[in-house]
Amino acid sequence: MKAKIFKPQRHKVHQEKPYGRGSINLCVLCAFVVLLLLPVPPMIAQNGTTVDQKMIRVATVNDPKLIEFFLFEFLITDTLVTKMEIIDATSNGFGIEDLVKCYPSERIYVPTPSDTAQKVMNAWKFTANYQIVTQNSPAEVFEGTKTDAAPNAILAALLRGLQRNYKDAPIKFYFERDANTATFEMWGYNPTRLSYTAAPPSQPDTVTAYDVLSVTYQDTLVVADTTIYDLLYIFRSVSDTVFVGADEFRVKEPAYLPPPEPKPKSKSRNQPEIWRKP
Repeated sequence: MKAKIFKPQRHKVHQEKPYGRGSINLCVLCAFVVLLLLPVPPMIAQNGTTVDQKMIRVATVNDPKLIEFFLFEFLITDTLVTKMEIIDATSNGFGIEDLVKCYPSERIYVPTPSDTAQKVMNAWKFTANYQIVTQNSPAEVFEGTKTDAAPNAILAALLRGLQRNYKDAPIKFYFERDANTATFEMWGYNPTRLSYTAAPPSQPDTVTAYDVLSVTYQDTLVVADTTIYDLLYIFRSVSDTVFVGADEFRVKEPAYLPPPEPKPKSKSRNQPEIWRKP
């Protein structure tokens, strides 16, 4: 059913009426912004119309007392309204020249709020749980941050996939997920710049780190001088066989032996000894 837009005119003196604060849900609606033109030739319509989508804020009113209050303030004639959506069509806060959609009729009105209604709508604010606006940086900038580590890691993963598969700058995304479904939209990009590139293999759980700074060979002993690890991984070994003859193990007598040195004679303490010349 096509929605009809009504713009009621105010011809009454405002009267204060009590209302309940109720529950108001603020959300972001991804709506198509379409330029409406009179019937024109197809060539002109294709060249003169741009279809895009933008994020706009929507306040959903579910409380019956608050719905009754806005029906009275906006001069809306619907008799049965179970839900009301106030759409910030001007993107400058809820108020004049915005849109009001009533359910179940799905009629759309352009309200002229009173001062009292405007004060109520001025209290509605939408604050994103996480939002970042920064220069176009590589994914490594957002990894391992001290604050907002989890959302920054999600952004880094998105940037990594984008850098691998899209070789251009302009692009727009929309993503939404609940318990049952997931919605992903991508537009405003150059299709010819899309090229699939597989992600690099993940790092294994066990990583062998080589930190040998210097190696000194001492005979057959390898000594590793390292400052962090005490492990030396030998990934290549070379063996050789040396043949030694049996004669090499025989003990040969030397060709010349020096004469033994004479032992000095000791003097007796009891009897003096007389030395004579030979």
